[in-house]
Amino acid sequence: MRPRVAAPLASDGKFPMVGNHRCLDFVNTELIEHGRRVDLLQDFADLVGWLERAQVLGVAQAKQILRGWSRTSKAAEALSQALAFRRVLREMTDGIVRGERPSVGALGKINAVLRHHPVDVALVGTRNGFERRRLFQPREPIHLLVPVAESASDLLCHGDLALVKRCANPACGVFFYDTSKNHTRRWCSTTGCGNRMRVAAHYRRRQAAG
Repeated sequence: MRPRVAAPLASDGKFPMVGNHRCLDFVNTELIEHGRRVDLLQDFADLVGWLERAQVLGVAQAKQILRGWSRTSKAAEALSQALAFRRVLREMTDGIVRGERPSVGALGKINAVLRHHPVDVALVGTRNGFERRRLFQPREPIHLLVPVAESASDLLCHGDLALVKRCANPACGVFFYDTSKNHTRRWCSTTGCGNRMRVAAHYRRRQAAG
């Protein structure tokens, strides 16, 4: 049986990319729909699809990794590590929304991933001469999570944690970093939960008016 190709997942809208930070979008691969948790990372192909959608991997890179790893132990290892790291980030984000400081344990898990950064440097020719470029070339499962850990590090070091919020729709649970002008964003998206909640409020007002 041929492995599933990741490319279509990057264009079908399967993954909500509304967090404004890669690490929050990663946490949001576990959603709440109709009161139950829905995991969008059901298998290795889903993980590769999200990594492509999040621009961690290019299209060709995603296909190469999917074809090269799918029938090996690396696929199961990568998914297991991803789900474990997502739990760490979800617990940390939950705490941040409640006004809590990230725990030493969470920082340790992020640092543990950062230590595995796959650094490849290539000298390339440019129009004006030459330059060195850092290339992301994952060779081991843990490497795939390094850009997510870097995003979490960036959020903690440079972000305003008071702007990390959860969608105001209690049936949603999506996290986002509020970059709106007055920091008044309440919904994961205005066309999704925002619109549904406005419609529901309008319906309740009409019912109350008789």
